[in-house]
Amino acid sequence: MAEAAAETELWDLERLAGAERLTDWMFSQFSAHAHGTVVEVGAGIGTYSRRLLDAGAERLLAIEPEPACAETLEARLGSDPRVTVVRETLPGSPALAELAGGCDLVVCQNVLEHIEDDGAAVQAMAAALAPGGRMTLLVPAHPRLYGRLDHRFGHFRRYDRGRLTRLVAEAGLELLELRSFNALGIAGWWAKSRGGEAEVDDRSLRVYETLLRAWRPVEERIHLPFGLSLVAQAAPRRSRPG
Repeated sequence: MAEAAAETELWDLERLAGAERLTDWMFSQFSAHAHGTVVEVGAGIGTYSRRLLDAGAERLLAIEPEPACAETLEARLGSDPRVTVVRETLPGSPALAELAGGCDLVVCQNVLEHIEDDGAAVQAMAAALAPGGRMTLLVPAHPRLYGRLDHRFGHFRRYDRGRLTRLVAEAGLELLELRSFNALGIAGWWAKSRGGEAEVDDRSLRVYETLLRAWRPVEERIHLPFGLSLVAQAAPRRSRPG
């Protein structure tokens, strides 16, 4: 049973990696901050890991607890001296704790919803940040959208702005930006969660990718107040002069 679930997750990640317009758009949410020491929480099969290195990361800690995904990640990037792959979970990752106060960027996208104690996970990531560092969180939005797809993917929850804001504040971080992301995906997610096959199939992704070419510039210009996801940018609070 566990082996079948792992194979399904691996296949889902391979499928989503092929949605290049979506992955490009997601990467653009944090690519400008990829430098120095970077941590990728839930690195999966390395869809964004190589991009982080190409964008300027000098050292990358890739945290991925799922064995099948970690094996693929190790095969793809394990020989790169800049990369360390660990099969650990948050909170409680020893490798992350060793970097306390030394990370320039911590990226956690579509992972926090899989962690039962999300508050402790955000605090662990916050503790890793260096002064002037940046944390990017991308999470599924709108609790009312929670459905069969979320259950299939192992999501504990979907987020609203209030919960994400509180998590950031309780971790001792300053919220720099909180924006909705990917309104285009709402209708498809809702339909797949409420009826038919509870999966994102190849045909659905092809249709989405075709529409995204025209949609992305619209959303980037208008900044809609709703979306399938939320993106939070946060940083350590700067001490005020006494």
